[in-house]
Amino acid sequence: MLRAIIVDDEELSVKRLKRILSESGEIDVCRTFLNPMDAFEFVKMNPIDIAFLDISMPGISGIGLSNHLSEHDDRIDVVFVSGYEDYAIQAFEISALDYLLKPVTTERVSITLDKIRRRHRKASVQPTLEVQLFDGLKIYRRSQKKELLKMRSPKTEELFAFLIYKGTVSREEIIDTLWKDLEPEKAWKNLNSTLYYVRKAISESDIGNVILTGKNEIQIVETSISCDLYQFEQLMKQIRRSPERSIDIIEQVEALYTGPLLKGKAYEWISEKALRLEQNYIEILELAARFHLKHNQVHQSLTYFEEILKLDAFREDITHEVIRLYIELGRTNEALRQFRMLEELLREELGTKPDSLTEALIKN
Repeated sequence: MLRAIIVDDEELSVKRLKRILSESGEIDVCRTFLNPMDAFEFVKMNPIDIAFLDISMPGISGIGLSNHLSEHDDRIDVVFVSGYEDYAIQAFEISALDYLLKPVTTERVSITLDKIRRRHRKASVQPTLEVQLFDGLKIYRRSQKKELLKMRSPKTEELFAFLIYKGTVSREEIIDTLWKDLEPEKAWKNLNSTLYYVRKAISESDIGNVILTGKNEIQIVETSISCDLYQFEQLMKQIRRSPERSIDIIEQVEALYTGPLLKGKAYEWISEKALRLEQNYIEILELAARFHLKHNQVHQSLTYFEEILKLDAFREDITHEVIRLYIELGRTNEALRQFRMLEELLREELGTKPDSLTEALIKN
């Protein structure tokens, strides 16, 4: 059963909608709220599937609350409820699932429930295409076993990777990025033929619509694929929302980040993104290290700090922590070796030496 909340400053409207939804037997109205911000605080701690929101409320409108909910969890469906038709266009512009006019009726809510049913039926279908962008590019078809797919050419691979990375992108941007040195007519021809071979490789007749093409844009249907990049970014959103509760999902992040984004591919367009994701991953490792340190779990903390240095050896603050923990564990030779490595790195690369605090650890 899908979990829902109702937010409306009119108590009678809340009771009416709750009764209709509860009688349907498909929706569990887990809470109702007269105050929008109370609802948002609840959602931050309790997962829901659907939010029924009145539009005109004091303090923050239903549309404003919808934006907060989307930033918190973009999988939450929103149904707006209002006594005025004027808001309908604005509601659908922000991708509301439906729009109910007050007073709501059982017949009209049944149409909404049918939309919800179709939406979640599609979401429950497991993607049969798996794409891995970390540590290279691998594309699998899921059936009884994972089958590695091969693209026709390096350019076909690059176009597919670019589409996955961008999600939705204009044809002009694709050409400006992948075929910027060609004459316009030839570039357009190359885009069309390469796109054909991408489609052929992933056999869309077997796995449904993965790529939607329009006159001006090309879009990846994210729900049709499983992608480590999408999962990584979703987990990062969760961690930023509640860093104090994120230790439970750090192992999931570690499992996803198997190496730099599109490692081994000399794509200029991915370098900035790859660097940013590596920094995101380092942030996660440091969060885990300091969590374990706070709970006196020295060995676990040391493991995470050491992993950070493998990715960024210039982090002198992390080296300081590693040396300090080695000394605390009685591993003085390793502490000294770590200091000598930092000393040599700074001298050769930057012409500097370790700061006095790090040096004092060794001398003491």
